[in-house]
Amino acid sequence: MMVLYTVVPLEDVMEGIEEDPAATMELSMGGLTLEVETLGGFRAKVVRVLSTDPAHFLRPHSQPGAIIRMDTF
Repeated sequence: MMVLYTVVPLEDVMEGIEEDPAATMELSMGGLTLEVETLGGFRAKVVRVLSTDPAHFLRPHSQPGAIIRMDTF
């Protein structure tokens, strides 16, 4: 059992819990592995960075939410 203490309304916390998650894939570029959600047209949105190097998280093109072109990899 887990207890969540928050001032955020329960409706906001549980929003989207019943929806299926978007399909993702792993993409490697220059030693950096990203989990991305494909958007079509060779574009993808970064979901998360799969790295232990803190410098990888500071790159603007690899931050979660960034839109990247998959044809450049």
